[in-house]
Order: sequence, then structure tokens, then C-alpha cells
Amino acid sequence: MLARLIIVLSMLLAFPAMAQEPKRLSTHHHWTAYVYGSGKDKICYIASSPTSHKPKGINRDPAFFQVAHFLGRSLRGEIHVEVGYPLKPNSRPRARVKVRKKTQDFRFFVQDSSAWVEDKKNAPVVEAMKAGSTMVFTATSARGTVVSDSYSLKGFTAAYKAITKACRS
Repeated sequence: MLARLIIVLSMLLAFPAMAQEPKRLSTHHHWTAYVYGSGKDKICYIASSPTSHKPKGINRDPAFFQVAHFLGRSLRGEIHVEVGYPLKPNSRPRARVKVRKKTQDFRFFVQDSSAWVEDKKNAPVVEAMKAGSTMVFTATSARGTVVSDSYSLKGFTAAYKAITKACRS
């Protein structure tokens, strides 16, 4: 899982000058905080894997949900989801965050096997995740299979605080 995360992050971020691997800062229940690079190229991120998924038995690469701060670009809380299979083009996956007795829905856009929050409205999703207990990310594969990944949000706030502290400018 960690090796896959490192490879995907490296490809997505395309910082060829950095030859090092991410450094694990801390683990908070289901969320792990990492730091990659230094100076203006420093990236701090947290990641978690699904605690369960439906349907069972589908063939896919590992999935993960991550939130990153990019120090040099002054970008905070960018959300990226790797689902582990090619997504249906132009589909609109959804993250449903359970906050107390209510749910909040957030839409994403897709590219290959990844998804990002629509209109770069990451902050409301991060705030919901801080207040929430569970999250279900639902997406449609290129073959038309609807897949749901469940994530625990236990430890999310502490992990987010760890990367925010590590990526202060």
C-alpha cells in the first residue's frame, strides 16, 4: 500500500528534482500523516485506505483517500482519491460524509482512476470530514460497476493538524 501511494504521489506531483521518499510523520487511528520534499517544494499529506468496500471480490489496485498541503503553491487541503480501477469518463463520483445524524454529499470529477473535488471546493469537504465519523466514496468504473468504499474518519482531525503544523510557511 505505501509503495503504491509513493508511486502514485510521485507521478501526480511530478517533482523530478526530489529523489527522496515521503517521511511518515505520525499515524492517528485510520489516517497517516506524511511529509515529502523540503523548502518551497514541501508537500504534507494524509492518507487512509477504505475500511470496507462493495461489491466484494472486484479486481482492482489499492484505493486511498488523501488530503495534501503544497507549501510552494500555497495550496491547502487539496483532496485526491485513488480508486484503484479506471473510472467512467465524465462520471460524477460522490463522497457522503456522515456528520452526527445527517449526511453531506460532495461531488468529484474524474481522470483515469483518480477523482478530485469539483470546482476545487476542498474546504467544505475537509470541514465535514473533521466533524464526521464515516465517509462513503461511490464511483462508477469504466465497465459500469458502481463501487462504494467506506472510510473511517477516526483520526482525521489529528492527522490534518499534524500536516498543517508540518507545512507552515
